[in-house]
Amino acid sequence: MTSQYYENHLLDQLHNLHQGYMFVQNYITIFDDLSHRSGVREHYSQTIARFVRSLRSKIRHAIIIGSYDLDTVEEAFNVALKMHLIFKTLVNAKA
Repeated sequence: MTSQYYENHLLDQLHNLHQGYMFVQNYITIFDDLSHRSGVREHYSQTIARFVRSLRSKIRHAIIIGSYDLDTVEEAFNVALKMHLIFKTLVNAKA
């Protein structure tokens, strides 16, 4: 497998990555790993947008509606984790 093929394969995985049924922490780990290994070079705001766009809709909408001013990818990760915990707490409170 050539280096270019490998990088293209990783980029394809990154572009098609969605949280789906993954826990947020698992999704963050995979997203971060693919972002670094694929060698993608983009402005941090593009990486944040890519991350938020591929989150589960409930979490994505909470971040968008909350109008968070995300200055780093790590902040986006932390806000996603926070939203996940809030929703998890609400579900457990109803039970």
